[in-house]
Amino acid sequence: MQRKTLRRWNNALHRDIGYLCVGMTLIYAISGIVMNHFKSGDFYHPDYSKSYKEFKVAPPANGKADQAYVDLILDRQGERKHYKSFITGENYVQIFLTNGSVYIDLTTGEGQIEQKTPRYVIREFNLMHYNNLKKFYTWFSDAYAVALIVLAITGLFVLRGKNGIIGRGAWLTALGILLPALFLLYYM
Repeated sequence: MQRKTLRRWNNALHRDIGYLCVGMTLIYAISGIVMNHFKSGDFYHPDYSKSYKEFKVAPPANGKADQAYVDLILDRQGERKHYKSFITGENYVQIFLTNGSVYIDLTTGEGQIEQKTPRYVIREFNLMHYNNLKKFYTWFSDAYAVALIVLAITGLFVLRGKNGIIGRGAWLTALGILLPALFLLYYM
């Protein structure tokens, strides 16, 4: 009788914690896939995409960029409202915008606008995955991690018999532990 009650509690706990964890599990899984491919070069940055536009302007008369020249460029490109700052170097000026930057070769007048477009939803998922929110979210994230631990342990005892932890489940559990260990050994 006690064994049956324990199994019922285990299954109920596993089920209910599983329901609670669905939202965060999806957020972490989607964010993790994006971050995996960002690191392999499929994305420039997981939080935004980039686009480029080429243009040509007259180089400054004296060969040096000043605030008036920068303002003229920004007005012509429709980017004045996004202006943050600029730097000059030997034969170039780089103008920083809230959503990208502008680069101009001062000898040829060739320029390029780089614009960043946020990847909404993915960016917010990444904020949570990286724990950039801090404060209370850290405690929430820790509670989620503990819930996943409980979910993993209770999941071991949901099924009985040949499909449970003493049968097929034992092999799958061992494989689930062995695969990450093999990756660690291979990459170290």
